[in-house]
Amino acid sequence: MIYVDCDDVISESTSSYIEIIKREFGIDRCFEDIKSFDLKESFGLTQEQYDHFFEIIHSHEELIKFKPVEGAIETMNEWAKKGNKIGIVTGRLTTAYDSTIEWLANNKVPYNDFIIVDKYNRPSMDKTIAKPLEYLRSLKIDFAIEDSLSTANYLAEHLNIKVALMDRPWNRNGYINKNIIRVFNWKEIKELYKKTSIV
Repeated sequence: MIYVDCDDVISESTSSYIEIIKREFGIDRCFEDIKSFDLKESFGLTQEQYDHFFEIIHSHEELIKFKPVEGAIETMNEWAKKGNKIGIVTGRLTTAYDSTIEWLANNKVPYNDFIIVDKYNRPSMDKTIAKPLEYLRSLKIDFAIEDSLSTANYLAEHLNIKVALMDRPWNRNGYINKNIIRVFNWKEIKELYKKTSIV
């Protein structure tokens, strides 16, 4: 299975967050300002603002408007036509399950499995829906695409697979496992997958 993360890999989530933050709080940030995976820190939000923001970004009204990342759907369609199994794996809140499925359908994203994984130990996750991070070890994953450095390292170390790390400001610092290759777009992901697999 090809593991494909959702936010900032197939969905332009952070670009949408920037617009929401400006609209809701009048805070101006550009994409390159988002240097921490902790959005509260990156946007300089109070806890109250962050809680409000987090609720908004997981709402159906906002999620459904996110744009796809350029090249993602085309590449995934090519993989699917060649018989590759694709698993969409996300750390989104379980309350966003139906909205995410709808977004995938609206954008004609091909996939075989959709899995919510509690990648960040969020207390608000419905444990009957979300799988623990360790669950990923039980899957037959051949290749992964992530933007979270911690999750990419987990996959690279525990599954011993090649992981394409989509370059983002929040993943440029820290330890990077030898199985992780930084990529800048879906064209590079497509080329990397060709090199690491028999397609």
